[in-house]
Formats: sequence, structure tokens, C-alpha cells
Amino acid sequence: MGLKLLHISDIHFRSFRNNSYLDLDKDIQNELEFDLRELKADFGKIDLILIGGDIAFSGSEEEYKVADDWIKKICEITECDQENVLTVPGNHDVDRSKLSAILMDAHQQLKQLKSRNDIDKKIGQYVVDKESAKTLLSPLTNYNNFAQKYGSIPQGDNILYWTKDVLLDNSILRIRGVNSALVSDSGDDESTSKLLLGSHQSNITRDIGVVNLVLCHHPPQWLIDGDEVQNDFNARTRIQLFGHKHSFGREVINNCCLVLAAGAMQPSRNEQGWEPRYNIIELSIPSVMQDHLLNVKLFKRVWKKGKKKFVADDVDGNGNFEEHNLQLDKHEIPENIIAKHEVIKELKIAPMAEPVINTNSPDPKRRLAFLFLGLPYHLKLKIAFDLGLIDDMDKDLNEIEKTQAYFKRASERSLLKELWEQVAQIINLKTTNPFIK
Repeated sequence: MGLKLLHISDIHFRSFRNNSYLDLDKDIQNELEFDLRELKADFGKIDLILIGGDIAFSGSEEEYKVADDWIKKICEITECDQENVLTVPGNHDVDRSKLSAILMDAHQQLKQLKSRNDIDKKIGQYVVDKESAKTLLSPLTNYNNFAQKYGSIPQGDNILYWTKDVLLDNSILRIRGVNSALVSDSGDDESTSKLLLGSHQSNITRDIGVVNLVLCHHPPQWLIDGDEVQNDFNARTRIQLFGHKHSFGREVINNCCLVLAAGAMQPSRNEQGWEPRYNIIELSIPSVMQDHLLNVKLFKRVWKKGKKKFVADDVDGNGNFEEHNLQLDKHEIPENIIAKHEVIKELKIAPMAEPVINTNSPDPKRRLAFLFLGLPYHLKLKIAFDLGLIDDMDKDLNEIEKTQAYFKRASERSLLKELWEQVAQIINLKTTNPFIK
């Protein structure tokens, strides 16, 4: 069956409130919607939407409300379930009003590090200490509140990256979303004030039956440890998706790894060569697997100023799409599946906190998590109180951690039916409760 991914980046949503007629990007958004409607007739539904950062312009809460409304519209057009939207933060998702003098000093210390070992050590010191971690992540609070319902924030003790497993034919596509905006501020510069990632985020473990994809806002040349990051990603991933640079770029490394710079969906009109873009990526693993190949079809869409609409980018003479067959290692296609075509439950993969996402068979629990976590905090708190999900141990948790704890307890206590009913009543959802046996 394969997977169809919509890859967009650098949307830069602003909030114009009642003066929306001043938003010149609305026409671009509208035309992208038209383009997706027309493509859908031949292309079919989109399985996953991957947003590579810079969703907001200044990281404000209002900007994320605008983004949410547009993402919902795009999901309706493409028939992509909203819970199958995945995002990572970019530098414009940092709320710079929360950059205190102490935090700016911490950024400068981190940006002055030279060796990968020093970077790993310092990041470890910051994230292990809860107060330091809270301060470090505070400028991304609005982003995290936005990304929580999409499942695009780290889970548990890990505060750096998230991971999702998605069914890809008879294998697993494991998507890692990393945070390259951890020390981003107004001083960011590709040459004089680079950012960093660290081994904790870029070291991706191999697993049986798993093909790795990484989603990251900043490309390696923007990172102090960029050489190490690039080496880590090249060694362990098949697809690398980046944003930030507002121009399209694509490179195939050693016939086994595709590196893709998305280009900006809404770049600044002041930029030279201003050119909105987005991509659709179709992934499949052919049933004839003797060669162990990952087939990639890349549909490049670009804004044409004269026509004022998106069209296929055929600058390379490839027609509507270009095709790449990436060489897979034997472990990425387990022999028992090649021989017997066994179902996905037979895959011997490492245990994950979440079940494998099958985009052809929506999981009602993931849907409920999206709906519940997307509610305003005071409503989530009321539901948690009504269902007895609040615990004394929650007092030291932040709002995001509390709501995650509430949902986890509802699942553990077999209260998902009641949780669905409460959420459905608030949002006036008429769909039948999937947890009624």
C-alpha cells in the first residue's frame, strides 16, 4: 500500500485578528488548498502530514490558533486524520519574550562549545535537572501546547525528541522528530552563532524491520555539531527532511539516503528568489524484495508568480515527479516477512510506548488523545476532576505533563468510554463512541 506524505515547512503563520485582509499569505494558502484538491482526484488521500518547523512567526499563542485552523482545513481536503499530523519546532516557534537574561547567557555558553563530547555533557546537565530543563524549554511553551495534541512532543523523561512508528507495507517507518531550536534566539547565525543537536537526538538505533526517517528544522550546516549529525543521519536513516532554508534542495547519498530541503511554503517577500513550495512524497517497498529497495516518488510543487498558482516543478525534466530507489539493508526487510508475508504483529521490533500507526485503520485511542489534549486546559482539568484522574503526585508537573498523566490514567483505569463521552459533549461530536463494547 505504501505511504503518502505531505511535507511542508516554514509556514510562518501570523495573527492579523480582525484585519485578515492585510495577510498577503492567505492567497498562497488558498491556492495550496486548490492544488491539493486537484491533485487528490488522481493522487488519493494523504496518510501523514509532516511539518518541518517555523509554524508560527513569533511563537505566540494566537499564531498557533491560526495554524490549527488551517491544518484542520488541509486535513479535510486531503482526508488525512488530524492525529496523523506531525511537527517539529523551528527558530520562529521560539517565543523570544520568554528569553530571560539568564537563559540568553545559557544559550551563549552552549553556542560556544566546540566538541561533540562537550555538547553532549552540557545538554545532559541541563535536561537532567528539572528546573534547568524547564527554563531551557520555556520559550517553546506555546509551541508545545500546540504540538501536544498531534503527539509531537517528547514523552516521559525524554524532553528532546519524539518517535512514531508507522506501518509501511511489511515494514515499519520509524519517524524521529528532533528539536534543533533548543538554544535558538535572535543571535542565530549560520557562521557565527550556530545551534546544536547533540548525540542524544542524532544517534538513531537500528532495529529489525524498521526504516528510519528524521524530521528536523535546521540542516546540519546550521549546527555546531553538524558534521557529526550528518554522519549519524547518513548512517542510520533513509529519508532526511529539513526546513529553514527557503530554497528547495535534494541529494541522494550513496544510493541509499534521500536528503530533502523542503523550501518554504510562505517565505518572506523580501527574500531574493521568493518562491513558495511544498512536496508530496510517496514511499513504498516493492513486493518483489530481492533487491531490498525503498521506492520514493517525489512530487515537487512550486509557486509560479505569472500564473499565481502551484504547479509541478519540472526544471529537471522529470515530469510530474522524480523517482528514487534507495538501497535497504537486509535487516530493514526481515527474512521471515520476505518469505512468508506475515502480518505486522509478527514483526520483532523493540517495544514502543505507543502502538504502530496503521494509517488505513485509525486507532480510536489516538483520535481521543488528539481531541482531549486539544481542549483548553481548564476543560481538561474539569474532565480530569469529574473522572477522578487527578493525583497528589501531579503538583510538581507542568500543564502538559498533567494532561498527559490524566489521559494515561484514563486508559489504565478503563475510563476511555467515559472520557470520550465528556469530550464529545464539549465539542458537540456526534460520532458513535468507539469504546462502547
